[in-house]
Amino acid sequence: MALESMMETIASDITESTKTLFETMIMMDLKYDEASLVDDTQIKTDVIGMVSFTGKYHGVIALFCSKRFALKVASTMLMTELTEFSGEVKDAIGEVSNMIAGNVKTKLAAQYGDMHLSIPIVIAGEGLSITAVNNHPVVADTTLSCFSKDPWLMTPFISNNEKFNIGLLLKESNK
Repeated sequence: MALESMMETIASDITESTKTLFETMIMMDLKYDEASLVDDTQIKTDVIGMVSFTGKYHGVIALFCSKRFALKVASTMLMTELTEFSGEVKDAIGEVSNMIAGNVKTKLAAQYGDMHLSIPIVIAGEGLSITAVNNHPVVADTTLSCFSKDPWLMTPFISNNEKFNIGLLLKESNK
């Protein structure tokens, strides 16, 4: 099946899974817009929570958000006001990423066969810098870039006046 024809269904699965999660577990308002293919070679963000999957199709489902939004989500989930980006915040973003990927996987597996998920990985830009070799100046500071030669199916959301995206990279596995 052509990936392009699957994208509308998968975008709907991502939207529904994220909406359900925010209504039932995170208890934060949520608005969303239509998903689109984003062909940028770089996605700049502060925090990435991602889960990869394998099966007939393989890829990555990722949450892209600001540190401020990650703090709001973690504070709400843990029912305490967190003001610093800590391991608890990373755990919360990993759990949110895992729940979204798990719900999407369940829907995809029903149509396309068994799929297996990785454990969630959270990458945060706090305190990171990237320096070129030979003593060139810092080329990036606190903002992460996620490179891909393939377009992301990106679904934009807004919650508590903060924008975040759920992205999907999808490929058919070799037969």
